[in-house]
Amino acid sequence: MNHCTYNGFMNRIFLDYAAGTPVSETAMKAYCDASQYFANPQALHTEGLEAARIVDDARSSIAKVLAVKSTEITFVSGGTEGNSLALAGYLNALEEKGIPMSDCHVITTNIEHPSVTDVFSPFVSRGLSLSKVSPNEHGEIKPEAVEALLQENTVLVSIALVNSEIGTVQPMHAIGKLLKETKPKVGDIALEKTMLHTDACQGLYQGLVPQGLGVDLMTLDSGKMYGTRGTGVLYIRRGVKMAPVLRGGSQENGLRGGTENTPLIAGFSAAFSEASELREVESERLTKVRSELLKGLIDAIPGVIVNGEGRAQTPHILNISIPKIEAEYVAMYLDQRGLALSTKSACLERTDATSSHVVKALGGEAWRASNTLRFSFGRDTTIDDVPTIVTQVREAVEKNQSFAK
Repeated sequence: MNHCTYNGFMNRIFLDYAAGTPVSETAMKAYCDASQYFANPQALHTEGLEAARIVDDARSSIAKVLAVKSTEITFVSGGTEGNSLALAGYLNALEEKGIPMSDCHVITTNIEHPSVTDVFSPFVSRGLSLSKVSPNEHGEIKPEAVEALLQENTVLVSIALVNSEIGTVQPMHAIGKLLKETKPKVGDIALEKTMLHTDACQGLYQGLVPQGLGVDLMTLDSGKMYGTRGTGVLYIRRGVKMAPVLRGGSQENGLRGGTENTPLIAGFSAAFSEASELREVESERLTKVRSELLKGLIDAIPGVIVNGEGRAQTPHILNISIPKIEAEYVAMYLDQRGLALSTKSACLERTDATSSHVVKALGGEAWRASNTLRFSFGRDTTIDDVPTIVTQVREAVEKNQSFAK
């Protein structure tokens, strides 16, 4: 939390909202209120029916924001499970229809989150053909680049709405319009269309209406949207046949076995409605914060390169590369002085990866992908923070660069 006591730490500036948001007061209240409904929502007694009502109300509330039917909402444990169910669930359903993976083709990009790319590995081992679209130098996935890779047997396309590292917003509507006209054929089996999935976990400041985006499957993560962590949603367009990935019960229309977590679901529903109401105001405010910070960093630090400057950028993510630094050292130095930020996606921070696969895909000199800093903003970030951030980052960079001399 910004300029307050947070887990015992005083006066820190939190700049890693893309990795996780705090639970809003609205969401926490909904969570606490729903905690009294402890019974299994599948039970037929009064307590169970009350818990089921909380879950049903939350489902209807989220569906209303998305302008979809409540039957098209499936609760999951978060973004990773949502992506896994979307991709593996659809491909498993094709196999259950007797369609072998060796006859299928899928398109994704080479800047996706590992919760998308890693799902395809076992299917590739079973013969699935997988193509990856490269972005342009601004991080954009152009519809014509997707079209160039389409084949008669392309059954699925998966592209994140907002890239979690560089913040580029992809032209999902145009890609969806392109795929709407497809009539894939696998062997002798004709399919309805090439399905389009989007990971929208970073889409807090975007219009999240699946019909407007042209998507068939869409993943949302409560923990990235000021909701209670440990839950999320997969939107599945009516008529899309899926197979369960997590088996063991009939919950969620048989797609996700396991007792529903009533309080977490209620918390997410409240947070999602609140975020929708605040979207325009917060987007405008954070756009100014991002612009002011970028200007300050460029003026203060020689050689700064912005990663992700497409026609559309989310206001809450700014990614830069700085020459002649060790990004992890700079991030740790800043942490000791009260600034919390990342060098890349938090899901990759503790791996052995020394560079960002996303920034590497943009091209440019090799150092650029290794020397990245990601600033991500939220409700507690203010424009008054900018001078402090710029001063601290400049000091950290100068200190690090002096060691290299």
